[in-house]
Amino acid sequence: MAKLYFRYGAMGSSKTANAIMVQYNYHERGQNALMLKPRLDNRDGEKIVGSRSGLSAPCSYVEEMDDMDLSLYDCIIVDEAQFLKKEQVQKLVDVVDTLNIPVICYGLRADFQGNLFEGSHWLMAWADTIEEIKTVCWCGRKATCNARVAGGKVVKAGEQIVLGGNESYVALCRKHWATGELAPLEIRKISAGKKAYLPLLLEADPSEEMIDRYLEGGEMYVLMVNGQTVSVAVVLQKDSAVCELCNIVTDKNHRCKGYARKLIMHLMKLYQPRCARMEVGTDFSMVPFYEKFGFRKSYIRENFFRDNYDLSLIEEDIPACDMNMYVLDKAL
Repeated sequence: MAKLYFRYGAMGSSKTANAIMVQYNYHERGQNALMLKPRLDNRDGEKIVGSRSGLSAPCSYVEEMDDMDLSLYDCIIVDEAQFLKKEQVQKLVDVVDTLNIPVICYGLRADFQGNLFEGSHWLMAWADTIEEIKTVCWCGRKATCNARVAGGKVVKAGEQIVLGGNESYVALCRKHWATGELAPLEIRKISAGKKAYLPLLLEADPSEEMIDRYLEGGEMYVLMVNGQTVSVAVVLQKDSAVCELCNIVTDKNHRCKGYARKLIMHLMKLYQPRCARMEVGTDFSMVPFYEKFGFRKSYIRENFFRDNYDLSLIEEDIPACDMNMYVLDKAL
């Protein structure tokens, strides 16, 4: 007998990644699994579900169910199910009970104020099986609450639904949600919404066109202090043995406090199993900084700045021309 499942978890608990993998597993067995999401959720683009892990999959909208022959599917998967209306949850119940098709819903249980979403309320009431997808607070306790963060502070007032990603919500344990305490210092990987960090990235690389070249394929990491982004780095895996630190920058109000050093040390440790070499292109002013970590001059990209940047790019009163490449070999 088919069942209605509600799998809930706090922000960042890999709910969407789980949903995508469930659909993949059905397809691997030669079965049809329909992925749905509410039309309201447009963060990943039209008819796309996307995870912070980088996984994505095409989907249809819940609002289109009435025009679909659902009997063609072996399973129906609903992402961001907290945004469902009562009548939409009832429709999913009918699919389970009438068509004998399992429905698996993924979503948040409660909003940033600790109140149940409408969809979550009715899924908690009507689901046959309720499962928690666990994640942790910065303190190590289980995270059960979703905190909205603005200006580096937890806020408890505002509209219930404000779509965001890592930049506006964070999962906390009940204690730290209540007190509003954010991690004193943490480093997060950002897979969605990278463009939100463009103003800071431009402080280190003045060309948005150049940033776009490595931003999509690169991995972004942010260092946060009390919930506020302080440093950002982008690393691009060039091949199986070489990665390039394409951009690293610290907010001008937080420089000379060791944050960039902490971020680079984290990246060196993270990429050690993956790469035999880490490269960075830099100007002369940053050479002493990178040499402290063991980087050494390796080769020159001739005319790199002249070919890719405005001629007004100046280095020590001279128009920049070549890029000096420094490398850190297996001693990452």
